[in-house]
Amino acid sequence: KLPEAILFGIMAKESGGRVHAYSRSGAAGLLQFMPATGQRFGLNYEDGFDQRYDPQLAARANAAYLNEQLAQLNNNLEMVIAAYNGGEGRMQRLARSAPDAGFWDPEIFSQLPPETRDYVPVVLAAAWLYLHPEKYNLQFPKIDGRLGTLVLQKKASLAELAVCLGDAGSAHDGWFRALRNLNPAYDHQIGLPPGTRLTVPNVLEAAFPRVCAEGPWQT
Repeated sequence: KLPEAILFGIMAKESGGRVHAYSRSGAAGLLQFMPATGQRFGLNYEDGFDQRYDPQLAARANAAYLNEQLAQLNNNLEMVIAAYNGGEGRMQRLARSAPDAGFWDPEIFSQLPPETRDYVPVVLAAAWLYLHPEKYNLQFPKIDGRLGTLVLQKKASLAELAVCLGDAGSAHDGWFRALRNLNPAYDHQIGLPPGTRLTVPNVLEAAFPRVCAEGPWQT
């Protein structure tokens, strides 16, 4: 029953919204699950695809992780967010050593690495901004979240599709990131065979046949 903004705050800090983010430590995906933690929450390999890169599955795993840790850390949200970054084992040991202390108390805070000390307030601040943008003169762009499907008639990669689609549908930054995020199982550089079905923003269903399926780009 946490606000969705907590998920967005963690996402902003972990990957900046890049589904295919990968860290040197081996964390992967939108919410940067380590392999063992991901598997604990159902993120496995399916037909060679690492499900840590699936946004919906990763978001559900994130919620399950928070629920688990809230139960173990006395419903203390700051401690749970710290566990997401610094490890649940560390936070559970600290909680046992100081059962009445919270994240900000010196006996907890002083034991944490600088990264975790910074991580928690950044996530909370990002979540607060998502919840209350009007208080800080923020205006988030309005996104049409409806999805559509297109079927490739000729071989093409996601990168090539992003080039041909350009700014169709008034996309300020183009469609490359959206195409990758919505189709995480495909390598963006590999040509996909005819008949491949892709999930796309709804506006591209009409734009694709007009600008990509025929004409100068195909030539």
